[in-house]
Formats: sequence, structure tokens, C-alpha cells
Amino acid sequence: MYCSKCGAQLAAEAQFCGVCRTSTAPQTPAAAPPADPRAYLLPYWQDVFQKFDQRPAQMQTHWNWPAFFFGAFWYLFKGMPAKATLYFVISLGTAGVGWLFLALYAGLYGPWDYYLKEVHGKQLW
Repeated sequence: MYCSKCGAQLAAEAQFCGVCRTSTAPQTPAAAPPADPRAYLLPYWQDVFQKFDQRPAQMQTHWNWPAFFFGAFWYLFKGMPAKATLYFVISLGTAGVGWLFLALYAGLYGPWDYYLKEVHGKQLW
């Protein structure tokens, strides 16, 4: 057996090279990256994102009831504080009149916004 660094001959039971003091322990290979970078997502979101991947440059809709009913709180839960803030500001600025428009937007485009955040790293459009 020989040292991988200096080439000196080593005893079979040696843990370190006697010349350069390099460890003789076998190197462990780095962990392979996961096959699917979206493996951490729920199957529901994986299916939705797969649909969006077919035309990623075009804004797409997919109805989402939690986004419709919970709006800004759904955006916060999904890690999009900028859009949640806009939701609150527009809702307060219109004295609540804009709520229906915002709820419809969140229900239709919330999944697209989530896709942009997770796949492209965009908080805003």
C-alpha cells in the first residue's frame, strides 16, 4: 500500500503516512445530489409545477382554494412576504373593496406565483 499524497510505502495497518502524515483512511465520495430538485415538494405541487414547466415563459393559471380563501396569509405561509404585503396594502387602500379581485387573483395565479418563487427564485413578477 502506498501514500496517496507522497507515494511512500505504508504498512497495511497504517492510519497515517510516516513521511507526510497524511491520513490513509479511504475518502468517502460526496453525496450525490437528489435526482429531482423538487423532491421536497408535496406531490400536488410537483404535478402543478410539471404542468407549468410545459410553458414556463407564459403566465399560467391553476385554481387553488387555500390561496383564494386565505390570500395574504397563504402568500406568507408559502414564503412570499412581498406579495402578501402588496395584498394587504391594496386591500387596505381600497377599503376592502378590492378583496374580491385579490381573492380571485390569489386563487388563479397564486400557484403560478409559488412556481416562480420555487423554480426561478422570484419574489415578484
